[in-house]
Amino acid sequence: MGNSEKSILTSLSLSQRRLLDQVKEAMELYFGSDVRRIVHAHDVTGHALNLLEYIDADPLETLCACYLHDIGIPEAERKYGNCTGKLQEQEGPPVARRILAELASDNQLIDNVCELVGLHHTPNGLDKPEFRVLWDADALVNLAEVVTEKEPHAIEAIIDRALVTEPGHRMAITLFLPG
Repeated sequence: MGNSEKSILTSLSLSQRRLLDQVKEAMELYFGSDVRRIVHAHDVTGHALNLLEYIDADPLETLCACYLHDIGIPEAERKYGNCTGKLQEQEGPPVARRILAELASDNQLIDNVCELVGLHHTPNGLDKPEFRVLWDADALVNLAEVVTEKEPHAIEAIIDRALVTEPGHRMAITLFLPG
């Protein structure tokens, strides 16, 4: 963990850090043996920690949403046999709400995280910094699959369309167009 990630986490109170650890553990338990989804949630959260160094957003709300943003996938697959973005947005908030309530989270935090989870595939879903951090962090992880074997000009066009914050855009350029 880099210094920037540590400073964001140390800005949280001890009880907030404990809650965040519990959310991470609950996500891992919920996904069970689905290592791919667990790793994705961790990677999104890692990018969010970096973005939070540059974007003034509520770190607890943002990071909880990052851990839980895809939590609706198993329920969508169980109910509908697929997990489109819309189905994730539909099925995720009830699961996130249950997890956060079981952890005795504050009602406002629960509502805000569920709102983010319920719109995380909707471009411009919310006009708030927590949404923009979640959007870009998720995009940074997903871009790794999208840009492989593409020409630099095509990668740059994808980055220009995919990222919504300047820090996210800079991170994508550094990750996918080095040099």
